[in-house]
Amino acid sequence: MENKYLILMVALYVLPYIYYVSVSHGLGHKAEYLQLRRFLPCAILAVLPVALANVSLTSPLFLTSFITGLAWIIIYPLFYYLTYHKTSSDFGFHLDTVFGLYIISWLVSLKLLVQYFNFWPAISLFIISCIEFIIILIPIIQILYYAVYKTCLTDSSIMLMRETDHNEAIEFYKSLPFIIQIIIPVILITVFSVINYGNQTTLPEISSIYDYSIYIIIATTLFLTHYLWNTKKGVFIRTGIIELFLDVNKYIKETHLYASNVEARLKNLKVEPNKPNFDKPSTIIMIIGESESRDYMSAFTDYQYNTTPWLKKMSPTKNFVLFPNSYACKDQTVPALERVLTEVNQYNDKKFYESCSIIDIAKKAGYKTYWFSNQGHIGSAETAITLVANTADKAEWTKQNLNKPQYDETLLDYIKTVNPDENNFIVLHLMGNHFNFINRYPQNFAKFSKPNKYDLIPNYLDSITYTDYVLQTITEYAKTNLNLQALLYFSDHATIPDKRRSPNFAGFGTVRIPMFLYLSDEYIAKNSEIYTDICNNSKKYFTNDLIYEFICGILNIKSNHYDETNSIASSKYKYTKEMLKTNLGELWIKDDKD
Repeated sequence: MENKYLILMVALYVLPYIYYVSVSHGLGHKAEYLQLRRFLPCAILAVLPVALANVSLTSPLFLTSFITGLAWIIIYPLFYYLTYHKTSSDFGFHLDTVFGLYIISWLVSLKLLVQYFNFWPAISLFIISCIEFIIILIPIIQILYYAVYKTCLTDSSIMLMRETDHNEAIEFYKSLPFIIQIIIPVILITVFSVINYGNQTTLPEISSIYDYSIYIIIATTLFLTHYLWNTKKGVFIRTGIIELFLDVNKYIKETHLYASNVEARLKNLKVEPNKPNFDKPSTIIMIIGESESRDYMSAFTDYQYNTTPWLKKMSPTKNFVLFPNSYACKDQTVPALERVLTEVNQYNDKKFYESCSIIDIAKKAGYKTYWFSNQGHIGSAETAITLVANTADKAEWTKQNLNKPQYDETLLDYIKTVNPDENNFIVLHLMGNHFNFINRYPQNFAKFSKPNKYDLIPNYLDSITYTDYVLQTITEYAKTNLNLQALLYFSDHATIPDKRRSPNFAGFGTVRIPMFLYLSDEYIAKNSEIYTDICNNSKKYFTNDLIYEFICGILNIKSNHYDETNSIASSKYKYTKEMLKTNLGELWIKDDKD
């Protein structure tokens, strides 16, 4: 073996080991010694194919694979270290280094075999280029993500990516500055073009290598194909970023057990009474807002603009109760609503797929259940939200067209299909104040912004005012046509409109949500004790993962799946500001100093 290959082998042994130790925390001497031994065969195999074939170390065919391997060795461990080294004392990602070194060998070996056997070289090398591009794309995505959010990818960010439908993703991409929209595809096209060009490089000396060398390269390829890509104990699935992705995937699979556990849940669910106590068929409505912050709502704060004229006007009346100290349990839709809709909350250890839902309770209480949503139906990548929604007697989603915003007032057409001669429990899921705000209201509705002008805070204010109008329209229609007895509105989470969206917790401004309750005169008369308790509790602190119990209280039921001490509709409500949490139990509400 020539000196240049020996030098490269030593460099690929020593430098990755030093780097691994530098970006790890809490390694014991045993772990350090173990990796010192483990990295040696990795470095040998990384160099072996090019040494056997006498390939120049400046050959583009080798360099593209070399850079791909280095990206895996460096990127995830580095960004994880930068994100967590001040808060976590025990982590290390040795298998990222192993994968990075072995992937160099595997890719180079494939290219050498294609050229040696002249096996449809142009097509085969193009396919290898596609594989290599996909492999390096994972570090590239991490680089772009860190450049935007200054943090490594987390389970929350991967979950958010998995749960975002294509319309929302395209809308977010179109909201980026035009130069960024251009740069991203240019970078990706350039990277692929460089890889493919480098891989198509002809190596004139490849056909003259010794037979034993090609046998070793074949054996190396076969060994690494199994060792890298084995679906049970392969190196790839044990790298840091892929383990994170697989953990999220496992969680989603467990969530899907919800649908198969319906019979078991309902069999043990007891609800009394099982019929509403109103004089004639009546309706209860729960409306879920999206990304609305009470900080910008004049009904909840002394805001400089009257962004919620209807709710502000109605709030002093006895029929409306506002809850100015409400918080979201999480600053993302799916994990928040998973807890909103079921018994699961931050304060218990229940599993989503084993828990009863608001829909289950309403059915047992004698209501026909409806779910109408203006948010895209995720379909095959079902979330906890769609799993619960699909248990309703009737569940429908508005049609989402990429170039035609579907405004929330469209939901009124769906409400009009509800039979007024039955007892109805209706859940409405608004698009509300979701980014991009300018797409959430008709432009002739613009009041604080100029029509068709992108301006974050004014656009957000207009979306809030439009939501106020939608809530007024729904309430008035239901009062007139459906014998509305109660209407509960709250947001899944809030947002800080002039701050870039982030999958990571960005401050309490992202969880300060609005919540209000409308109760009819008949409801108040027939449930005076509940009404009194609600009014007495209205200024108390609350997190929306307790909505399940709030709905149970509004329905005035007793159940073996209802903890009255969690219900803000009960005199037994136990929570204080000091007891409540957010960000899925990681932060205390009491620490919100603003």
